[in-house]
Amino acid sequence: MIKHILKQIWTQRLSNSWLWIELFLVSVFLWFIVDYVYVIANIYTTPTGYNIEHTYQVNLDQLLPGSDDYISPEKKKTTLGEDLLTVVNRIRNFPGIEAVCLSQHGIPYSGGNAYNNFVLDTVDVNMQKRLVTPDFFRVFRITTPEGKVDPLVTALKNENSCVVSAEAEERYLKSGRPLIGATLNGADSSKVKLYGICSSIRYSEFSRKKANIFIKVSDAEIAKDNTPNLIAGVEISFRVSPEADHDFVSHFKKDMAKQLKIDNLFLLDVKPMSDVRNTFFLATGDFNELNTRLIVVGFLLLNIFLGIIGTFWFRTAYRKSEMGLRMAVGSTRTSLFRLLIAEGVILLTLAIIPAGVISFNIGKADLVDVNRMDFTFVRFICGMLITYLLMVFMIILGIWYPARQAMKIQPAEVLHEQ
Repeated sequence: MIKHILKQIWTQRLSNSWLWIELFLVSVFLWFIVDYVYVIANIYTTPTGYNIEHTYQVNLDQLLPGSDDYISPEKKKTTLGEDLLTVVNRIRNFPGIEAVCLSQHGIPYSGGNAYNNFVLDTVDVNMQKRLVTPDFFRVFRITTPEGKVDPLVTALKNENSCVVSAEAEERYLKSGRPLIGATLNGADSSKVKLYGICSSIRYSEFSRKKANIFIKVSDAEIAKDNTPNLIAGVEISFRVSPEADHDFVSHFKKDMAKQLKIDNLFLLDVKPMSDVRNTFFLATGDFNELNTRLIVVGFLLLNIFLGIIGTFWFRTAYRKSEMGLRMAVGSTRTSLFRLLIAEGVILLTLAIIPAGVISFNIGKADLVDVNRMDFTFVRFICGMLITYLLMVFMIILGIWYPARQAMKIQPAEVLHEQ
């Protein structure tokens, strides 16, 4: 049947050439749209590496000079860091709290960043630097590649220790040295020892995976810190058990407002990490941009659907007499329908092969989104396969109804018209 269809396509090459050109151009354009949607869907559904369910951020503030109950520096008996540790301990003892941590540029969706280069032998890796206490991994459920949390908590209990993400591990393995226990030399002359590897971490749902380093901040370091802007730069986060996470914010504020009034520190606010996430995306505009692009993509897809379906609808309806004649000489309705579908699919296949060559070169020229996802052969094949299946669906839809109507005609009527 294929040989017969190819012969027929060649016989009708004048009319089919225009259809081939249309299928070729639409395939390239549709692949470009499919590739964008594929990248967005792929990266948005890829795990970020952390879990913010049942997690909260605590915001503290300090009394200003002249305020009631303000304690001057001369009268204070503790450092600001010691007051901060007292806050953490009191939060840890609140019913329902599973884990509490301190961090700097550490929490997801913070909007704050710190990057530094760390060298192992000759391998230099630029990483997002997060200063954290060990329980940070428990709060945000960051795990090893095997899915375990406790080994990372234990790793960060070592002196001068750090944990790096899988992306950094992959690059450091090129050094040929054992990684656990190795010393990483920072560009700022700091030295930390690598004691753990965590799973891949992404900055947000719209960002690609990047190398991260989690550096331990000890209680002793925090206790010594008495800089006035300490509170502004420190993040306090905690995880609540699912059973206790019901109207938690109001209960926490009511019960802890007095307990967290320590010298000049006081509780300003408690908010779920989901609110932090929403604020972050409101500032970046990622979701607004995505919604706008998806509306445009939807409009373009609708036009492509209507164009392809309309073309094959008209083409099938125009060939009504040919179908009647074939039925008159013995073709069944089923075999005739299969012939029409096969003819459309073969025409598409002949068009999509050169369209694939053009599309691949478009991708290699970085004319597609390579910021969120590398252009790979797998990405290209997935996009082309989805494009091909969508086109086949449109062709079948464009042929099915008019062919069904045409096949209702009696063969004798067609012969009479001829």
